[in-house]
Amino acid sequence: MARFSVLARLVVVALLLRAPVVQAQDGVIEAGTAEREERSVQMSENVYRRLNAIHELLGSGDLDGAVSRLDDLGDMRLSRYEEALVFQSYGFAYAQQGDYIRATQAFERCLTLDALPNIANQEMLYSLAGLYQNESLFQKAIDTMSIWFGYAEEPIPSDAYMLVGSSYAQLEQPERALPYVQEANARAEVPNESWHMLELSFYFEEMDYANAVGLLRRMVVLWPQNARYWELLASAYLELEDDSSALATLMVAYKRGMVDEEAKLLNLVRLNMFLSLPYDAGALLEAEMAAGRIDTTEANLQLLLSAWTNAREYFKALEVIDRLAPLSDGGRYYMQKAQLLSEQGDWIGVVASTEEALLKGGLESPGQTLILKGMAYAELGEYDQALQVFGAAREFEDSARRNADAWIEYVRDRREVAQTRP
Repeated sequence: MARFSVLARLVVVALLLRAPVVQAQDGVIEAGTAEREERSVQMSENVYRRLNAIHELLGSGDLDGAVSRLDDLGDMRLSRYEEALVFQSYGFAYAQQGDYIRATQAFERCLTLDALPNIANQEMLYSLAGLYQNESLFQKAIDTMSIWFGYAEEPIPSDAYMLVGSSYAQLEQPERALPYVQEANARAEVPNESWHMLELSFYFEEMDYANAVGLLRRMVVLWPQNARYWELLASAYLELEDDSSALATLMVAYKRGMVDEEAKLLNLVRLNMFLSLPYDAGALLEAEMAAGRIDTTEANLQLLLSAWTNAREYFKALEVIDRLAPLSDGGRYYMQKAQLLSEQGDWIGVVASTEEALLKGGLESPGQTLILKGMAYAELGEYDQALQVFGAAREFEDSARRNADAWIEYVRDRREVAQTRP
């Protein structure tokens, strides 16, 4: 008996093309839409005993011995059913040996004989589809599963949907793959992480962020230890312009210890700032700098200063300025300190800070620094010093000159009032 032939492969292809395929509206093949008359199963006692011995060899792992015994059956006169069982056994043996090409040929020959009972025929179709996929014959895998679905009855295993979905994915047909992958994930008794990732990849590829959010919300519950899923969920929220949900997602991940890289921590700080939560941003940044996960650079200290300033945490902001000032050659940080102190009415501190700022130099507007210093003297009641400082401010830019003139007039009036008091 010849084992394989080109004719056998042509026959099975014709069988695939004739097979009924019913596609549902959602793109998933409907199950149980075809009928196949049950085949009779008759086998001689001699063939039964030989096949039983061959299956024992297969079970014990003696694959070469099983193939040799199958070869011996080629000299016997076999019924179509017996011949189908022989080729089925060849397929199992070759598959276990890793010889998937021969296994595929054997299963194709078995199906061409069209002699197996319905259940066995279904198993053959499923096995053959898996082999096609293993050989990267993805369209053949899909066509074979189309036949399988036509005869299958509920409940359909989730693996069947994934076999078709992943084959479409390999053919770069995501619109056809997605319904099968969705169905596989919906039917799986135990959630499969890689299947979820495949479905998620389709949503991101199609920029379907709403469905991506829905799936990722499930994934972070199923696999909460995977930091990547939290990040992807936050990214999807950001794409939907739901910044608050993105921040809430990242903060949950942060509190679970899943955000520990400096760049990601800084992004989290900035997102808090963007959403007008400067205190949370400052607390997070200060804690992570103390822990050493964020470097204490000038740029990061500036970010911390901005957070505390916007949160109106002036004492904390002043502490940051005292750390920043030595890092700069200019006096801009002392000017910032003077402005913060003026918010609190600490006019002595304002005078000291503006003097430091002017001493260091490099100011964008030294005239305005003198204006602030003059204001502090005026508030302290030291009018002569204030007038002297405002006079110096007049030597700078036009805006400082106009501002100084207004203050000079104001201070002179206050000094006159003060001098007339008993």
